[in-house]
Amino acid sequence: MQRKIFNILTLFTLILSLSACIHKVTIEQGNVITQDMINQLHPGMTSDQVQFIMGHPVLVETFEANRADYVYTLRTNGILTSKQRITLLFKDGRLTSIEGTLHPELNPATGAAPLPMSNDAVDPNTHTDTVPAAAAVGQAPAVQ
Repeated sequence: MQRKIFNILTLFTLILSLSACIHKVTIEQGNVITQDMINQLHPGMTSDQVQFIMGHPVLVETFEANRADYVYTLRTNGILTSKQRITLLFKDGRLTSIEGTLHPELNPATGAAPLPMSNDAVDPNTHTDTVPAAAAVGQAPAVQ
């Protein structure tokens, strides 16, 4: 009887130790979306400027060209640990609204939305803006 119990406990211990050896991969899918990226977005930006900051959208609407969807998911050990979704809407090639799980933060010093990045980082061969982004939305340009 003791031998039977010992064999069952040994088998149970072996099964438990083998099940702990299964490795589950961390899976990231989509565009990495950070609060810093969202803070750089503001109404009036061209789609090229937005794409420079955010990258190419994961979801491209065939019938709605004025919409860009960015999705990011992170699964650790098979469990969904993070999910971000951002939808950007454009009108006449300019950003009009940001919807989703993250929103631009207000600047604590002024209480206003963060000032846009300068246009120096945008490739002049592909972007169509003729005035700085800050002037296009009626804001003073950021002091560098």
